Amino acid sequence: MKPENTSNLIAGIALGVSALALIVSGFMAWRQNRLQGRLTAIEEERRGEEVEARQRARVTASIPEAQIGKGGLVLTNEGPAVAWSVDVEVSSAVEGKQLPAIFGLERLPVDLQPGQTMSFDMAVAAEDAELIKTRVRWVDDAGAQEATYTLRTL
Repeated sequence: MKPENTSNLIAGIALGVSALALIVSGFMAWRQNRLQGRLTAIEEERRGEEVEARQRARVTASIPEAQIGKGGLVLTNEGPAVAWSVDVEVSSAVEGKQLPAIFGLERLPVDLQPGQTMSFDMAVAAEDAELIKTRVRWVDDAGAQEATYTLRTL
C-alpha cells in the first residue's frame, strides 16, 4: 500500500468516527431534552399537589381512651388549612346496639383552625355499641370534604 493511500484511509476512518460521534451526541441531546421535559412536567404536577395540600384541612375523629363510663369523642383538624362548618354524624356500627350518650353535639357545626381540637363527653354503658361510625363533614379551600371513621368505645 502506498503512503498516500494509507493516509487517505486513515483520514476516511477518522471522518467516519467523527460523523458517528456527531450522530450519537445529537441522539443523546435529543434524549436528554425529552427526559428534562418529563422531569419538568412531574415537578410542576408535584408543585400543584403541594399547593392543593395546603388548601386542605384534615379533620379526624378519635376516642383517646375507650372505656366503660366516662369517655370522649375528639375531633381534630390535622391539616394545614381551616376547616369550616365541621359537623359529625354518629351511628352504631353494631346492629341492634344503641349508641353511647355523646354530649355537646348541638354545638356543631363549628370552624376548626389547623391543630385545633374539639372534645365531646361520652357516657358508655356495657350494653352500648362497642363500635361507632362517625362521618365527619367540613368545608375547606378545596371544597366540601368528608371522612368516615369506625371507633371503638369499649
